[in-house]
Amino acid sequence: MAKEIPSVGDLRRKSEVTDDEIEAATTAYLKDGNAEPFVFKSGHRVDVAKAIEMHPQAKKLLSEEATTPGLRRTMVMTAVIMGFPVQG
Repeated sequence: MAKEIPSVGDLRRKSEVTDDEIEAATTAYLKDGNAEPFVFKSGHRVDVAKAIEMHPQAKKLLSEEATTPGLRRTMVMTAVIMGFPVQG
């Protein structure tokens, strides 16, 4: 059986990633959409742009100019939480 890859949310539930780190990843992406993958203290890293690309609703709303800043933040954070990080 193949080993299941945990999402950032799974790592959060295991306390390997903190809410503050998820917020920091979100903020970094909102400041610079071309930012490098975010590295968590656990050594995991997530490519926020790729996480957004894999989340159809986030991708759609972030491409619309009329999307409010609050909704943008929520969609980026959701994509981060649902994203699949890599170790190391």
